[in-house]
Amino acid sequence: MFFLMAVLYWVLRRFGQDAQAGFGIGMRMMQSMFLPAMAVAFAAAPIVGQNFAAGKFLRVRETFLLSTLIGSCIMVFLTLFCQWGSAWVIGAFTKDPTALGVGTQYLQVISWNFLASGFVFTCSAVFQGLGNTVPAVVSSASRLVTFALPVLWMSTQPHFELIHVWFVSVASVALQAIFSLWLVRREFRLRLPVAAVSAPVQSP
Repeated sequence: MFFLMAVLYWVLRRFGQDAQAGFGIGMRMMQSMFLPAMAVAFAAAPIVGQNFAAGKFLRVRETFLLSTLIGSCIMVFLTLFCQWGSAWVIGAFTKDPTALGVGTQYLQVISWNFLASGFVFTCSAVFQGLGNTVPAVVSSASRLVTFALPVLWMSTQPHFELIHVWFVSVASVALQAIFSLWLVRREFRLRLPVAAVSAPVQSP
């Protein structure tokens, strides 16, 4: 996270302090919006751990599915809110036109990865509950390749614009979500009996 933020601010320096301020406001608002979805994911981790330790493997899978569903509903709502309410949210913290424009644009574009971010949160919770957080670290590290490197390269191009950074971020989080889901399926195959992975979800 430190490296990704360092890359972001290094790229943003050419756009001036107002652009950095707008990005800072937008990022903090995004982080605060993530709190409900993160709360669902954090609650899923101990439930997964308890059921995994108790040998109730179907409930591990059910917890993952329900957490994904609840988190997705939250993230879709937040995405729709950002599409229409970003200017109002950023405007509550700054009246500078450049900062307001950058922050609004940031939330409107970056909100398209909210759903994918929800998947990442839930997958990380599952890894924690299963007692193996290495896949979560690998998933996070993948953004060094899918985000940091492309942004650094794009920043050297003559027609580079700030919005390109946001588009790369959306794409990189989507790839991370796909990678995380694959890692979860792999973890289920390794740690849960075959019957628990393939059987339909049952009510507790």
